[in-house]
Amino acid sequence: MDASEAALDAWFGKAQPTQRAALRWSLEDILTGSTGPDAQAFPPSLQIAQQKLRLEYRFAPGDPADGVSLHVPLALFNAIPAARCEWLVPGMLAEKVATLIRGLPKARRRNYVPAPDFARAFVEAESARDEPLAQTLAAFLTRATGAPIAADDFANIELPAHLRMRFVVHDERGRQLAEGRELELLRGEWQARARDAFAQKADAELAREDVQAWDFETIPRSVRSKGNLVAYPALVDLGSAVALRVFEHAQDADAAHPRGVRRLLALSLASELKRARRQLPIHRAVALQYAPLDSIDALRADLVEGGFNDLLGRSDLDVRDRAAFESLREKLARELFPAAVARLQLAEPVIAAQAELRPWLEPPLIGFARASYDDLREQLNALLAPGFLRELPLPRLAQFPRYLRAMRLRAEKLRQDPARDQSRLLQVLPYWREWLTANASGAPDDDALDALRWLIEEWRVSQFAQELGTAQAVSPKRLSKAVEMARRER
Repeated sequence: MDASEAALDAWFGKAQPTQRAALRWSLEDILTGSTGPDAQAFPPSLQIAQQKLRLEYRFAPGDPADGVSLHVPLALFNAIPAARCEWLVPGMLAEKVATLIRGLPKARRRNYVPAPDFARAFVEAESARDEPLAQTLAAFLTRATGAPIAADDFANIELPAHLRMRFVVHDERGRQLAEGRELELLRGEWQARARDAFAQKADAELAREDVQAWDFETIPRSVRSKGNLVAYPALVDLGSAVALRVFEHAQDADAAHPRGVRRLLALSLASELKRARRQLPIHRAVALQYAPLDSIDALRADLVEGGFNDLLGRSDLDVRDRAAFESLREKLARELFPAAVARLQLAEPVIAAQAELRPWLEPPLIGFARASYDDLREQLNALLAPGFLRELPLPRLAQFPRYLRAMRLRAEKLRQDPARDQSRLLQVLPYWREWLTANASGAPDDDALDALRWLIEEWRVSQFAQELGTAQAVSPKRLSKAVEMARRER
């Protein structure tokens, strides 16, 4: 190692401002005889899941361990809060925040200069927590300056390695298993093994696989091991069965448990579901009208499962003891068949309306108004997508006969005046194409995307069959706002 004056000068020329500042001692520093870094600024450990995990510091630019490393037992690896680790430690936070500010485009950055001053103010005002650093920083800068900025504005800023937490995973004997700064990549490789290790360490004797019935008295919200490790039990939906597992985070257990209860209810009500499908009073004419979509058996299954979903949507699925589960099961068993019949009653006019519409989807001449007829068929396929009678909520399904009648009125007018239809279609297509693109890449439970979907359907009614009326006010301004909301959610 070169310890010459020239080597020190070379290092100082490349050092970060905070590293240079650390070399400047005040008279007070000298007189107090401080010999080490501030323990609060550079703590020896980080507390995770009631456990203190060791932090290791190294100043060695270019070294894989440069910066701060968090040593994590495999059993606690899934419990690491990713957002909290973005905050590093107090002694390194100001440098990271200043680097983020400097990474902004010049037009945005000029609102928050000098960056070190804003960084110091942020560190004094905010404390580390399980919340994305960029989100808190954006809110702070917006409040401090009045110049709005969003967390996404920091998303593509590259940080040097030493300003990102390094994770070192080891087994119960202390042997290193993995290391890196990309937490999600590490979890992709080690998540399953970490969960098994956590369950063993938590002394979770209650954990079980292949649960087919509620054959235990109660499922506690949390359990504490002899080693003071807290775990959160929950039922987990495996499709054909249910597992009882322990989670490292309460919110993960709370998210999984209702789905597990739902699956266990479906398994325990298998005979009632089968009986409801068999007894559902579907008229032969309805079955024939439904034939272009699917079989009558598929229709029965969708209606019964949809009715079951309706009941579950009105039920509290946070069930954790035997008596509550049995009470809920009995209630669902009584109400299942009426719920399926209620869905059938809404389905019948939809099925009839689509049957009446289909002959109008064929143009009078080959090539006649092709774009309009293609749009009508595309609209129908989107409305009557597989599973729509099972998945759509009842209030939405109740609007379908009006949508289909509007399509028929449009088709009738189309044969008389294709130019008029084409001009109105041009008012619809930009929003429709936007939804198709977003739907192809968006989450199926995206509320903003769903709102846009049905606003477009009302817009179609207002354009092609205004005499039927719309269920909500609709305009280009409202549609543009809905498009923007859908984009923001993605």
